[in-house]
Amino acid sequence: MDRRIPKKGEIYRHFKGRKYKILDIAVCTETGEDMVIFETAEGTRKVFASFLENFLSPLDAGKYPHTEQKYRFELCRDTKSSELLRLKRHGNTTSLILEFLDLNDNEDRIQFLQKHQSEIDARFLTAASESLEFTENAETVEERYAALMRFLKTKSRYESRRLR
Repeated sequence: MDRRIPKKGEIYRHFKGRKYKILDIAVCTETGEDMVIFETAEGTRKVFASFLENFLSPLDAGKYPHTEQKYRFELCRDTKSSELLRLKRHGNTTSLILEFLDLNDNEDRIQFLQKHQSEIDARFLTAASESLEFTENAETVEERYAALMRFLKTKSRYESRRLR
């Protein structure tokens, strides 16, 4: 195999046009072969696994004569930086959500929100609010952030008094 192995975070285009983000390289438990784990980069999120050899295999020109690609999956070199940033941010939001959910103390949550304010998006705020059973009423991300901070500060103030 003369093609390089896909790396985590890279975007590949399938010969039918859809784009996929590489999540990782895994090993099949039954055969020991390397597998590529990837997810859709657009639309509904689905995760797929393909043997590395199949992922990097050339297309059958007889079976698919009208395609421009030489291989089943090719590295996207034309992906706009804004699209890559959006995909990267989506993954970052997931890690932020997981970090936030691991926090047990409201003071820690407040500090976390202040530290990561520039990285917080609507998706994060929805998950954080639901995890705290906080009902959101605001519309913009900034208003939602401020409302969540007020909720946590109020909760922290009254819960700390109750424990004394």
